[in-house]
Amino acid sequence: MTRVIANKTSPILSRAAGLVGIRPLATVVEPKERVSDTILKWSRDAIERGDAHFKVGGTKLYFPKARVILLRPNAKHTPYQAKFIVPKSFNKLDLRDYLFHVYGLRAMNITTQLLHGKYTRATPSLPRYRAPQIKKMTIDMAEPFVWPEEPSKKDNAMWDETMTENVKLYREDAFRLGSDSFKPSKAFGGAVGPFQPVAQPFIPKQLRREMENTRHATRNKLKRYDQLSQLDKYVNL
Repeated sequence: MTRVIANKTSPILSRAAGLVGIRPLATVVEPKERVSDTILKWSRDAIERGDAHFKVGGTKLYFPKARVILLRPNAKHTPYQAKFIVPKSFNKLDLRDYLFHVYGLRAMNITTQLLHGKYTRATPSLPRYRAPQIKKMTIDMAEPFVWPEEPSKKDNAMWDETMTENVKLYREDAFRLGSDSFKPSKAFGGAVGPFQPVAQPFIPKQLRREMENTRHATRNKLKRYDQLSQLDKYVNL
């Protein structure tokens, strides 16, 4: 509906406006609906129907190979936020589609964080290298989710204090260098090794070469014999 507002002008201006063709009255047009408001309305209607609140892609993927890892929230996160580690090839649309179709979780808003790889080294004697980058995404959810509390030592009847010490000793044994790697391990009572290699009989180098040549020649003869036996079947026909 348009409203007409009277414009009080002088007779001279009115005559000039009539000559030029300008209307002496001003009209106010109601503003059109914004695109963002249309999208918001469409999303709300889809949520009420239980459908996807976004436009679903046309490509169907039945067995996704992407690995999405849920992380514990930081101190700044609210119960309405969740954080994931995603592949670097993932974008916001992929995560939103993945969570909705696999877990039925609606991601209302998504933020991305790309962390640089840290420098590390396998052993102290090797040069350091840079680990791959890690991509994290934080989503806003419509319903809250609170992580359960971590079990304590009192609640866990299977907790063993000696297990922690044995794991620590086993970790130290795994990073031994040089001749220390052949020492018997003290973790788990020495049941996990490292074990001493079995003693081998002494064989001179020349005798070892002769034995290997004889074994190689015998293997070739057996292979040749199998080929001739297969050929005899067709020749006899």
